[in-house]
Amino acid sequence: MLPTEHERKQIFYWLKQISSYTAWNRIFGFYQAWVQAAEDCARRATEPGGPAADYKLILNGLAHCEEAVLRLKKGDKRIFKFDANGELAMANRLRSHWMTMLFRMEDGETLQRDESNTPGWTQFHQALVDLSDAWGECSPDILESQWLNEPAHTIYGDWFRENLPKMHFPSALPDVPTPRDEVLIPTGKTIPYSGIWEPVDAPKPTLFSLFRSNEKPTGPLPIIGCMNYLHGGSPAPIAKQETADDSLRVSVTWRLLWRDNRYEDGTIPAEEDGYVFLKPDSAKEEVLSVASGADDPLIWAESGQPAPQTGRWLAEHDLHASITLQAGEILPMHQGRKSRWTLARA
Repeated sequence: MLPTEHERKQIFYWLKQISSYTAWNRIFGFYQAWVQAAEDCARRATEPGGPAADYKLILNGLAHCEEAVLRLKKGDKRIFKFDANGELAMANRLRSHWMTMLFRMEDGETLQRDESNTPGWTQFHQALVDLSDAWGECSPDILESQWLNEPAHTIYGDWFRENLPKMHFPSALPDVPTPRDEVLIPTGKTIPYSGIWEPVDAPKPTLFSLFRSNEKPTGPLPIIGCMNYLHGGSPAPIAKQETADDSLRVSVTWRLLWRDNRYEDGTIPAEEDGYVFLKPDSAKEEVLSVASGADDPLIWAESGQPAPQTGRWLAEHDLHASITLQAGEILPMHQGRKSRWTLARA
């Protein structure tokens, strides 16, 4: 199964959308709402356990999410990778853990929580579901898997044929770029640039041509699979292909369609003003105050630094440690060691 030319335009536009600063800054807003709900649970907790026990870890996840958004706005695409730069992978740990906990509660494997045993649970639960809906719309086809031998995420088949008509696209979709200079990378070799790549049927090099780096295939290269967002510095994956009754995994040659150099010049493309997301539904988003990573960042400072703002400050790894300082007062050590302190949100 291969997309039509119109579907290729849709998939190209969609991959740019779900890898955009606009998409992940929006997700950061849902993460903030979840942290605020977790803080409310921690403040109202009458016994240990539940969201209160994990509040500090959830807050730390928000810090990773914010760092990811700030770096992405400067053009750093390494945040999507699963390595030391993978801020989003680290931000996802507690969200994923708590979604697993919800499934276990539904199956009766663990304590059912509600307002009677966990004050603030209703808001915490809804904020987590909203965050996970937004996260799940963008992450599966963009974030790098921890298993580098997995096939490329994006595959054309029944899912796209069902869901592309539900997505929002501009009336005049931009054409898929035709590269001026071919960049072709076979499965297993290192991807040089983050961006959108498409599997093509390129002739395999002969032994002699391995020593002639300037020799490139000529003529049109047939498309043999679905374009994907791939990550610079990672090995080129195998591709998945769906047929009418089977799913294949094959080594391919990936052709660069579009190098992702967005935001490196300090600007956000005007195209992003038209991005429309499906999850969670728009009614929920209308009541959510989605804060920009640049306009309303998480405020933190380390021991020995002056507090940049008056308020209640929380020690990073101790739920019960908080202090109230005036702006300019020095943040103290905690338990004899330097600590990072985070300003509690009202």
